[in-house]
Amino acid sequence: MSRENLRYTIRPGSREDAVEAARLWMKSAEEHAAYDSVYATSPQSEKTMRRFLLDLVASSHAFLIVAVTEPEGRMIGFISGEIREGSPAFSPRTWVAVDDIFVLPEYRSLGVGRALFERARAWAEQQGATGMSLQVAAANRRGRKFYENLGFREVSIYEVLEF
Repeated sequence: MSRENLRYTIRPGSREDAVEAARLWMKSAEEHAAYDSVYATSPQSEKTMRRFLLDLVASSHAFLIVAVTEPEGRMIGFISGEIREGSPAFSPRTWVAVDDIFVLPEYRSLGVGRALFERARAWAEQQGATGMSLQVAAANRRGRKFYENLGFREVSIYEVLEF
């Protein structure tokens, strides 16, 4: 697939999109589990994500944005997130936290992820957000480079200690 041959639309996700977006989320989770076992999913993960994505679609403080091929209408990626207020201990900020972004591997490096992000950024700005935040797996070098190219900078390190 080349950038020139790919025809797709970026649009707000609907209730009908939640099932397919949850399936894509499961593919993302599989990739993350390869980075670290902390990302291993539970047996109910897909069902839980479907409910979560349905809640996002119904909320005015959250978003689900999807990328679908034309004319087939195949979902090839999505981004989701929500508005979050910063800590009252710091200067007041309204952030849009990106919960998930995923593009099917065969559609990566074709501009789909950037297009999803740009639509989410436009939504964030319309909501009056002062920035965006996200978490990325430490071992996800490709993802980290992608976010850096979008202008994100590393601010904190999320660490875990498993017992």
